[in-house]
Amino acid sequence: MNRRYFMTLLSSGWLVAPMLKAEHHVISVDPLEMEFDLVSLQGQYTSVEDFYVRNHFAVPGAVEGATLKIEGEVENPQYLATTDLAKLRERKFGALLECAGNRVDSTGLISNGAWAGWPLKDILIMARPTATATHLHLFGRDGYKRSVSLERALADGILVTSLNSRPLTLQHGAPWRALLPGWYGMDSVKWLERIVVAAAPLPPEGGTYQQSRKAPSGELDRQPLPRVQVKSVIVDPRKGTVLRRGKVEIRGLAWTGSGKVDSVEVSADAGNTWRAATLGLGTDLEWVVWKASLELTQPGAVEFAARARDTQGHVQPAERDPARLDGYANNWYHRVRCVVV
Repeated sequence: MNRRYFMTLLSSGWLVAPMLKAEHHVISVDPLEMEFDLVSLQGQYTSVEDFYVRNHFAVPGAVEGATLKIEGEVENPQYLATTDLAKLRERKFGALLECAGNRVDSTGLISNGAWAGWPLKDILIMARPTATATHLHLFGRDGYKRSVSLERALADGILVTSLNSRPLTLQHGAPWRALLPGWYGMDSVKWLERIVVAAAPLPPEGGTYQQSRKAPSGELDRQPLPRVQVKSVIVDPRKGTVLRRGKVEIRGLAWTGSGKVDSVEVSADAGNTWRAATLGLGTDLEWVVWKASLELTQPGAVEFAARARDTQGHVQPAERDPARLDGYANNWYHRVRCVVV
């Protein structure tokens, strides 16, 4: 669906941008699911209008005087308004957000943004979780809910109110949403209205957002998803591009949920030999731009591939683990086939 038409059709919570800097692709309207085209990125951050969206239910209506309720395994339950939260120290930071089911492609459910908000640790301190507390149950106004460990929320969690120096728009969770930098997006609950501190996680719903493997015994083994996996994608050239022999510049983006990307390598022979790419400036938990120059001397089909490594030693694998039965945490080599003339 063309972006201009789609932006016009949406009636609640959307503003048509006066200048369309990028493109996105609508997968579903209800619930809204919209990919970002990485090829069209300008600068470090994805524009608010093009930031990917992955909803599970319909977007709830805007509310006046929103509040955040904290209850459960706490000594001091809280019912917090914006005026209460505004007294806390604000944190500003850059971080990417990726859907757990994102493909290995130059168009996907991933974006990079400059965020601002309040640390969940500071908010939870006011409620004083009990010694038995181990998890947070996060409830959004749209009916979506997730459990995250209390330890992870205290270390990484932010209640964000701003994206790219603008107040959150309704489609991105206004007035606030949870954000767990470095973790897949299903935990970053939008339109957050209630936090229940608990001694156990919510029961899993089938195999949703879990790693699934068939054990040697034949039984299904399910485990929680890891942090965002190290990944690199090629944004230029695109699949099917006709290239002239000689020097060709390959460009792409790479990211990880563990520290930052340490290196990217590019191949022009389907992964048999590799050349190091040059990385742009990057910070922890944001994507980094890279480029590499390759000499193409032979006419015919060529397959480019890219792989990344992060500062924690994680390396992008050549193929998907054949034992995996789920469709999450996809990060095998991105391969792009072109023609040289």
